[in-house]
Amino acid sequence: AMLTALAAVTPAFGRGESIAVGETTYELVLVKNPAGFRLSLKSFSPKDTDTMIVINDDYADGRDMSWLWDVDFDSLTGSVKVVSGVRAYDMALRLQYDEVLIGTVELSVDKALAAFMQQGTQPTRRIYCTYTAMLSVRKLLGKYTSVETVR
Repeated sequence: AMLTALAAVTPAFGRGESIAVGETTYELVLVKNPAGFRLSLKSFSPKDTDTMIVINDDYADGRDMSWLWDVDFDSLTGSVKVVSGVRAYDMALRLQYDEVLIGTVELSVDKALAAFMQQGTQPTRRIYCTYTAMLSVRKLLGKYTSVETVR
């Protein structure tokens, strides 16, 4: 009974939320701090999954992104297709220190998501994003499919 109940639970928006666009599933993973990012990386295998990371530093995200240096990104080696957001270059630099290969760095989330949708090869595509980045990505995915409106 407990497993049935747990299977029926849907995640809060952005926290492991899955959004289907055609045959592709986009998983949004909210990252706000090193502990949360570490746990997310351990919880989701990068195998058979394309990855995008979108990092902003708006007020709601927190302005100090130095916490990215407290996260071990080794598990993403070779699997990050696109890095985007206001802090895309900071994130790309951090990934380079862990020798993670990056396909594209694009500041514009709109252009980055379009590239990710075109370049991706896997049926599951994971997007790690800060709060304001997640809101942008959800809105952009809403152009292609039905996405629950969040107020």
